[in-house]
Amino acid sequence: MRLVLVLLAALLLVPAPAQAQRGSPRTAKELIKQAERLYDQKKYLEAAAVLEQAHELKPDMRLIYNIARAYDQAGKEKEAISYYEKYLTDGEDAQLRKRSRSAIDRLRLQQEKEAANAAAAAAERKRLKEEAESAKRRAEAEREAARRAEETNQLRLKAAHEDALASRKRMQVTSIALGGVALAGAGVGTFFGLKSRSARSDFNNAPDLESKLAARDATRGNALLADIGFGVGLASAVAAVLLYPREPAPKPGKARLTAAPQGSGAGVEVSF
Repeated sequence: MRLVLVLLAALLLVPAPAQAQRGSPRTAKELIKQAERLYDQKKYLEAAAVLEQAHELKPDMRLIYNIARAYDQAGKEKEAISYYEKYLTDGEDAQLRKRSRSAIDRLRLQQEKEAANAAAAAAERKRLKEEAESAKRRAEAEREAARRAEETNQLRLKAAHEDALASRKRMQVTSIALGGVALAGAGVGTFFGLKSRSARSDFNNAPDLESKLAARDATRGNALLADIGFGVGLASAVAAVLLYPREPAPKPGKARLTAAPQGSGAGVEVSF
């Protein structure tokens, strides 16, 4: 809508004020024409500023309405409402007063919508910020939980490794001890075997029955002890061979962090 400059015809026909007649560089008429050109060029803020200058030179409520229209077109709702209200207060043209009232209602509704949109946008930004902060806290909690889980697993791995080494050492000591028992059993068996052989020789050389019976009992006793010694030695040797650990010493287990499915957190993978 063009400026209501047609309503200013009477104003433009009024002689210029004394200041303009004394050589003022700009008259109200010139300013109004300039404002009309700026308004047609959609330079609404510039048009409003020029109209304000014209109103200072020659006050007229129709200029107030046009200033409101210029600010309205420029999107300056607050300034436009202020000038529309001025016209409602002091303006006389019923049609312009009606237009002013309608414009005020429209601009205030627009302001309310903009305020509501701004509030909604602020609430959405706040919600997104809170969600981001919550996600950050969850991620930090998951990282901390993963770190603690890794530390716990490292301690468990260390304890398991130490237990495995201790068990292997016990098996080694037991196997070595059984090896010693096997050697002792073999020695005992050999010793009593030799004694049994000597007693048999005595049996063969005994001159009388009593000597033969004594040599026979000695042979049997020594042979039994020899068998027991060799049996214990053989069993101990077999047990020593079976118990001695053939696998190398276990290496410490390792734990490493792994990503959980779908990025839901972190887990701990343990390998030995």
